[in-house]
Amino acid sequence: MSMTMTIQRIALLLTLLPLLAAGDGGHAVSAPSELIRKTCAATYNFSGGVSYHFCVGALSADPAGASAKDTRELAVVAANLTATNVTSTVLVLADLVHNLGECLNIYREMSDRLAAALHEFRAGHDDAASEKLREAADLPDNCDILPFQGSAKKNPISKEDDDAYYLAHIAHAISMEVLHPGPNS
Repeated sequence: MSMTMTIQRIALLLTLLPLLAAGDGGHAVSAPSELIRKTCAATYNFSGGVSYHFCVGALSADPAGASAKDTRELAVVAANLTATNVTSTVLVLADLVHNLGECLNIYREMSDRLAAALHEFRAGHDDAASEKLREAADLPDNCDILPFQGSAKKNPISKEDDDAYYLAHIAHAISMEVLHPGPNS
């Protein structure tokens, strides 16, 4: 099976599963076969507590599952669905690891700029410190966007990115207040 077919199959399953699980999927695909219903009911105790509806939805959404003639064919369908899911998950994880590696580089750069800003403050160079803080302030946005651009479509460090962004902008704003005191200073 080609990667394109695998991705298309996953997309189809991900589209149909919520409909089937909600019980509204009867219009999208035919009703689950008796074999699927009986097999999913019988295997609940052996499946680690996977819900009956998930089992029926997943097997029914796959044309090979819907046309299976016996439980052995359903086992092969379930194994193929699992292999497809694992392949997709490996791709998502690889992409996420790559993007998190890029985020690590971004945060190292931010750390260097913050250290330089602190050095400039200690040396009395408030203008230079403020500029370094300004440069550092937008770096977390670069990291926050990366994981969404990949296949993961989620960022496991969103809170940390947001905190770094806000704190860096606060530091820069305060440094600007040092440079250009306002009426509240």
